Amino acid sequence: MSKYICVFCDERKKSDTAHLINGKIGICRHCFENLDKTAYASPYQGTEHIAFTMSPFEYTKSMRKVILDLKFSNCKAYAKLLADMMKNYLDSYDIWDTFDYIVPVPLHKKRLKERGYNQSELIAKEVAEYLKIPMRTDLLIRTKATKKQSSLVRTERVTNVQSAFKCTEKCDGKKILLFDDIYTTGNTAQSCARELANNGAEQICALTLAIHVQIKLPIIAY
Repeated sequence: MSKYICVFCDERKKSDTAHLINGKIGICRHCFENLDKTAYASPYQGTEHIAFTMSPFEYTKSMRKVILDLKFSNCKAYAKLLADMMKNYLDSYDIWDTFDYIVPVPLHKKRLKERGYNQSELIAKEVAEYLKIPMRTDLLIRTKATKKQSSLVRTERVTNVQSAFKCTEKCDGKKILLFDDIYTTGNTAQSCARELANNGAEQICALTLAIHVQIKLPIIAY
């Protein structure tokens, strides 16, 4: 087996692989086993327009490093790896065929031009293919060039994303799986869900790669 780089510890590995993509990038078994994981098949209670939130990993230092590399260092191949790491968690649910669409949280066109891609869309594409749910990148657009949520205090985050999204068509009776890379305060997801609900969506659930450890949403017995 040829050597690969574990993107979490940055060490060159020859074996002991938990997940490997294209024989080049992966996460070693040690790093994967030591990631802080949430309870499988136990979603977090929703808020306002979100029925419930699902997230396989906690947003810790090691996860933050890899997500930032994906977002800002053009490491687009990491999206496939991160989606692959979610599969055991996704398999613990039997609800996926109830959703009509998976909708990634959109970037504003200005930020999309700067970055060249939407990291949440890249992960969502892999997840959608695995779950066999149609992905819609045209249903929700970001009309407001918001500041980066990570640069704001908690109270500023609420107003920053208010009325920042717009549905391009009615989605009457649709059940939508909203996807983002990280769930921090939940304000971005709430703003998206509110717009979807106002345009007729019957149910919106949120799925993210990671959830901030400081968020203490109650867990639902599923």
